[in-house]
Amino acid sequence: MKEMKIEVRNAEESDIDQFVELILRMKRLNGEFDSLFTANEENHGGIKNYYLECIKDKKKNIALVAVSNKKIYGLIKAEVRERVSYVPNYEVRIIDLYIMPELRRKNVGNLLLDHLYAEMRKRNIGVVTAEFPALNLIALNFYQKIGYREVGKVFGKTIDENINKKE
Repeated sequence: MKEMKIEVRNAEESDIDQFVELILRMKRLNGEFDSLFTANEENHGGIKNYYLECIKDKKKNIALVAVSNKKIYGLIKAEVRERVSYVPNYEVRIIDLYIMPELRRKNVGNLLLDHLYAEMRKRNIGVVTAEFPALNLIALNFYQKIGYREVGKVFGKTIDENINKKE
């Protein structure tokens, strides 16, 4: 198989349909790790609008895509967060990182992260964190392998099984 030329660039509004499809693939995978992360397949329009706003709002978000021949094979969506009680007082939190299975272990994740770090340096932000389901060992192993460490925990539980169910 011929080596693919991958370009990493800022996500654009015209990427939204492919972007959302990859997001939904990732969310489905997250649902396999924990039922609290079940993808909302019926809210495609809402998901599309949310990520379109994330792509547009470059001050609060960094959205990058890994592209070859106009097809998106990977993405990263991160939020710029203010930490008023800490020094440094800004961090970038990776919320979504997804690589198509055929390009995993081919350095695409690192390529996306390199571009993310470059954008962070431009903004003078030196702290990056990543958020993912606790039972997602794929993500855990990836981040640990590249030098991330645990810096916090989030606990959750369902308080009423009937809330948010379809009627």
